[in-house]
Amino acid sequence: MKHPTRWISKLNADLLSRLLVSTELQGLIQHAQEKYVTYDVFRHYKIPKDFKPEEAWAYLKLRARSGTESSPIKDIDGEVFTYNMTNGFSRRLSIIDTHTAGLVKTLSTEATPAQRDQLIMSGLIEEAIASSQIEGANTSRKVAKEMLYSGRRPRTKSEQMIINNYQVMQLLDELKDLDLTEEILLDIQKKITSKTLDEENKDGGGRFRTDADEIAVVDHATGEVVFIPPKEEQMKRELKRLIEFANKDNDSDGYFLHPFIKAAMLHFWIAYLHPFVDGNGRTARAVFYWFLLKKGYWLFQYLSVSRIIKTSKRRYDQSFLNTETDDNDLTYFILYIAEVTCKAIDEMKQYYERKLKEAEELKKAAKELPGLNDRQLALLRHFKNKRDQITDIRNHQVKHRVVYETARQDLMQLTKKGFLVETEQAKGKKIYIPNIPNIRKLLRNIES
Repeated sequence: MKHPTRWISKLNADLLSRLLVSTELQGLIQHAQEKYVTYDVFRHYKIPKDFKPEEAWAYLKLRARSGTESSPIKDIDGEVFTYNMTNGFSRRLSIIDTHTAGLVKTLSTEATPAQRDQLIMSGLIEEAIASSQIEGANTSRKVAKEMLYSGRRPRTKSEQMIINNYQVMQLLDELKDLDLTEEILLDIQKKITSKTLDEENKDGGGRFRTDADEIAVVDHATGEVVFIPPKEEQMKRELKRLIEFANKDNDSDGYFLHPFIKAAMLHFWIAYLHPFVDGNGRTARAVFYWFLLKKGYWLFQYLSVSRIIKTSKRRYDQSFLNTETDDNDLTYFILYIAEVTCKAIDEMKQYYERKLKEAEELKKAAKELPGLNDRQLALLRHFKNKRDQITDIRNHQVKHRVVYETARQDLMQLTKKGFLVETEQAKGKKIYIPNIPNIRKLLRNIES
């Protein structure tokens, strides 16, 4: 990556006078500001022939400086990180506020309690899986979901990472009414890393790192050290400031900071301080969720931001690097997090609309089959084209968020009606295999 030039040294009165009258350059600068591109991208723009790329970049940075806001985050040398409120920022924050805060109803139809429970479960599971996969968990989404729904014990370190993340995501709903403390941070990290730490770091759960741990961030593809976090003394001092910032009322000093920007800052700050020997990224994302839930952004119960990050992991990493190498400019990171959050909202809405359509179809089917409830019909529809799948009481219970006895009765009734076959695995555990011909015949009769 080409790092930004020392742009301020390029500016002089003659250059500024020429820059200000170039309409061609002004249009290019406006486009670059809107996209908030890095110098590595900007230098490939079609710069007017009277200007060098580094001169145009210097003017772009000068323009950006006029809207710069300071953050409380300081780098290793004590210099503050700053950010700019761009048009792209404002648009994305508007989308996030409209869809995820307060009591605004943005979905076409309000979810029933059962649908809401399923959406929450889906969001928790997707976030637990994706956040773990970002950090190297090597387990397929299908296998991970089967493990979480069935309640079976994890068989690998990767599966343990996902279980840990899932439990922490559930815990956040309880923590959202509390102020952040060092104890809460340590508890989150301990739970996230439980039974997953390497032998050399086996005592690293539930404690802050020390200088003796010699922690560095390494690019696993190249083996190159890309970041060495602050020393222990500075890290602990800045962590106290982070906690104070997290708990501070936005309007206590007459200055309002948008909650999403503050959540993104907390995410970056924890990752930058790297206060633990392991689990820093997962803890940072958990605190991001905790803060937004605390501030009433209710839809984050249903979203998986990490699922979108996972599909653009390189850009996620690059947003950290861009921030650290371009004048401590947090805009790169916060804009990226806002962008993936907007995509997560879109995905969730599409998923919800699909589920609404399925629910309407199930209502119609239920009229034809008054002896089956919507959970049973949903299971039969799921099995219709999935001959190799099975279920059990625990799986059905978790998926539909009902008590054990309700789940057991659902499956027993379907077995009596000939749609499932009950059998036993080891230790007497009952499982239910779909009777595909009977299921297809039933659904063909009511869907025709």
